[in-house]
Amino acid sequence: MKIVIVGAGALGRLFGALLAKGGEELCFVEPDAEVVAAINAKGVGVSGHGQADPEKIDYYPARAVVSGLEVKECGLLIMTVKSYHLYEAIVGVSHLVSDDSPVVCLLNGLGHFEVMERIVARKNIIAGFTNMAATAFGPGLVVNDGVGKTKIGEHDGALSPRLGKISAMLNRCAIETEPVHDIISRLWCKVIVHAAINSVSAVLRERNGHLIEGVEPISLLKRLVDEGEEIAGACGVVLGSTDLYEMLLASCRRTFNHLSPMLQDIINRRKTEVDSLNGILYRYGKRNGVEAITHLTMFELIRSMEKSYGMADDKEERF
Repeated sequence: MKIVIVGAGALGRLFGALLAKGGEELCFVEPDAEVVAAINAKGVGVSGHGQADPEKIDYYPARAVVSGLEVKECGLLIMTVKSYHLYEAIVGVSHLVSDDSPVVCLLNGLGHFEVMERIVARKNIIAGFTNMAATAFGPGLVVNDGVGKTKIGEHDGALSPRLGKISAMLNRCAIETEPVHDIISRLWCKVIVHAAINSVSAVLRERNGHLIEGVEPISLLKRLVDEGEEIAGACGVVLGSTDLYEMLLASCRRTFNHLSPMLQDIINRRKTEVDSLNGILYRYGKRNGVEAITHLTMFELIRSMEKSYGMADDKEERF
């Protein structure tokens, strides 16, 4: 299968390396010319966690281009850009999306499908998320921070033949993937938990595991989760039997010494994805009669931190 990965950041590189290792034909669409040049010169370089050593990097062949217009056809697209680049990214590859070439969206947060379906047909968008972890270092290089499951699903809950085909291919390439009928519910659960962990870790500048060692951060995490559950209910999203508190605690324990992605962005003075996490939850809540004050407060704090180091307050391409 000819696969296009849109976005050669940390997650895109890790997926690309595993797909290339598994023998799939691969092309990255990435606007960063330095990253494109590095991938075309040597392939995607991968090292194990804590082993960012040039002598311990394995390289896997891949092609990379700066514009999706340079790609004429493919059998599958995997979207791994930052949420605030989604609109531009889907416009750039819209000519490749079809019934025979769907796009799997693996972005953090919510609101992405509303953005994408302005450009491509909703039936050609597959929802998904992954618990795989990766850290980019240098152009075209990535540290594999740990294996985690990937879930994909159709919006209508059908376990379609294409889900089976895609998951089988990903599993062959050591990307543990499961097609599920309740992907929207699972995605909401993940976003509610990650919006809490990311924002609190970023504001407190603490590693994930340290957030569950004090009464105050635990109380704040709980309020964010409670608001998230209320927002989901108001939006008609059934979260099922998932215990979100236990999910949060398990995530913090499993990634005890990790810096959350949002905290990494703050430390590196980059734009965060707070809009697609706390921001979107607040907006969904407000439209459905839930005043999610804690999520709004975290959103405003993170935005203020971004502005303190000169990050432009660009309007998100949403709905």
